[in-house]
Amino acid sequence: METLHMRTIIKMLSKLFLNFTPCDCLKKKKELSGSESIIYKFQSLAKRIIGVDIRDLKIAKTGARIYLQELLRNWKDDDKVRFVKLDNGLPVYTGSNKFLKAFEHLRFFCWKQIQLPLLAKLRGCDYIFCSDFFVPMFPLGVRTIPVLHDAFFWEFPEHYNSIWLRLFHAVGVPAMHKAHVVIVPSEHTRRQVMKFTQLPAQKIVVVHEGARPFPHVTGASSPFASPYLFHLGVLEKRKNLPRLITAFAKLAEKHPDLLLVLAGGVSNKQNLNDLPAIESAIQKHGLQDKVKLMGRVSDEQAAILFSHALAYVFPSYNEGFGLPVLEAFRFGIPVAVANNSALPEVGGEAVLTFDPYSEDAIFDALFQLVEDDLLRQSLVAKGHERLKEFSWQKAAGEIVGRLDF
Repeated sequence: METLHMRTIIKMLSKLFLNFTPCDCLKKKKELSGSESIIYKFQSLAKRIIGVDIRDLKIAKTGARIYLQELLRNWKDDDKVRFVKLDNGLPVYTGSNKFLKAFEHLRFFCWKQIQLPLLAKLRGCDYIFCSDFFVPMFPLGVRTIPVLHDAFFWEFPEHYNSIWLRLFHAVGVPAMHKAHVVIVPSEHTRRQVMKFTQLPAQKIVVVHEGARPFPHVTGASSPFASPYLFHLGVLEKRKNLPRLITAFAKLAEKHPDLLLVLAGGVSNKQNLNDLPAIESAIQKHGLQDKVKLMGRVSDEQAAILFSHALAYVFPSYNEGFGLPVLEAFRFGIPVAVANNSALPEVGGEAVLTFDPYSEDAIFDALFQLVEDDLLRQSLVAKGHERLKEFSWQKAAGEIVGRLDF
């Protein structure tokens, strides 16, 4: 009787969390006819099959979503590799209710550690690619490829829920040690991951990202009558925007017609949200009419803001890569970045750098960009050349190139 109850409970949990019962795997195999089964096996032998976890498309809103979308756009089946999208077909809760968020985290864990490896095995996958850090600990013989976009879990542990942090160290990190390779977006991130995990150097592979495609906005007028400096990104504390505003206040004294435009949504983590400090800095310096908070913007709106900006400014304390640098290059505007983390690596000689902890250094960089026409022209030309070194097509090919054929 106890065994019967246990089986019933397992089936109920499987349906609730996984959207299929353990028996479904066997049923799926039985559905294949003899000839289909032979063809399926032949295809598996002839090609490497990469199962791509696409759950992030339901929840990610910024860089992580762009990353997965662009890889999927550039990955094409050929005579060596075939791509299979892996998903359980269930909606994902993205609201703020604490109970439902906790329940969603449990479903996420079940997907990653139970359903994903089962589904990949059923689909004949040789590899599971996850565009985040969390891959199955026991992948049932399927090789795994996680992506670490940064080393923030180690660098800023106070920014994460304590339970989620324990789960990362107890399951995520050990699973990474078992992975085929671990993809990172920059040499900076590679060094940091090696420092904190002791993963062997040959397992951590740098694959630079590319600039996302934007809608064509040729002919669209500027949203502002005055020239402006631009920043795009979520309003988190590491973005260092209050210090940028303080430096801009000094610049505005010399250029009263200049604006600072900040586009980006508020962080969904309260301990990371920097909007109150940003608003306080604006009020403190009397910049209510000169600093424009745009909130989250569409791709079309972002394209218009990029295309009319005088320059792009990136004062962040820490970035695993820094996609907006490449996006600014694409729109032909000069760029100034913090001289830390991955930003100088991405920008190379095509960016002006400054100390993000010094308001005077930020001011000096902004002043140069505004005052020096020749400097702006030089940075734009260098940015155009630098952009040629990065593309999503190249990134997609480099990841596939790491497979064993």
